[in-house]
Amino acid sequence: MKQYLTMEETLFCDRGVFEIDFIPEIFRFRETQVSDIVSAIQPGPPGSSPRNLVLQGHPGTGKTTAVRRVFSEIRANGERFIPVYINCHAGRLKFDIFSTIYTELHDQAPPRKAQTVQRLIEKIGRRVREREEILLECFDNADALLPEYLLEIIICPILAYFNKHPKMRVFFLLTMSMMTVDRRPALDPCIISVLRPEKVHFPLYKNKEVHEIIQDRVRAGLYPGVIPDEVFSFLISHIMKIGDLQEGINLVKWSVMSAERDGRSSVTMEDIMIHLKHQRM
Repeated sequence: MKQYLTMEETLFCDRGVFEIDFIPEIFRFRETQVSDIVSAIQPGPPGSSPRNLVLQGHPGTGKTTAVRRVFSEIRANGERFIPVYINCHAGRLKFDIFSTIYTELHDQAPPRKAQTVQRLIEKIGRRVREREEILLECFDNADALLPEYLLEIIICPILAYFNKHPKMRVFFLLTMSMMTVDRRPALDPCIISVLRPEKVHFPLYKNKEVHEIIQDRVRAGLYPGVIPDEVFSFLISHIMKIGDLQEGINLVKWSVMSAERDGRSSVTMEDIMIHLKHQRM
């Protein structure tokens, strides 16, 4: 049996399966949460409106993937929403966040010269009015904006502008890993009273669920035999200890890359332990 790779060979048949923005064709164990999101944002009877949502759960419980999946279907089906995804870890400046919204609506970044947040909000509103669609904004990892009330500082001007124009509508999805900050509610009571958000809970994955999800990724992204059965069991046990599925998927990717660097055709327990050791440093 061949034990070593040549320089041109790889253990991945699809490396993208292990990237953070990958949307699985079968999104296991989150059917209820996805259904709750769709039901909330899709107006039902005439005159009803989408509902703001807080997607709550520990890191790596599928919140971001659920949003990406729903947004992907909205774009593919030509729904009357304008979905805008904002990763709050990527930027915490007001101007940067409003620039992201502007760019999503105009397919180009706003000119920096003589721009203010208020001007960006006006241009965003004008664009939404022109398209006669509903602006649906996801603030992913909204926890990053909680210190110094940054989330409220960003949301309030948007709400104020849209409230002046009754025919224009904006709705929010906030993904959060915690609901309190320094012993106070994560969201200001005034914002809660305006948004009146409903909560969608994302529980931790169970051992069997983690096993099936990782198995799906391994089958889709790696060649057969890359992770032997005993190594796979060892891997799952450590993913359960981590408690974060996305970190577990990264553990798979980096362990396979470790085997590749050594020119081996399969992952060993040592590959896994090396990456775990680096995580602790």
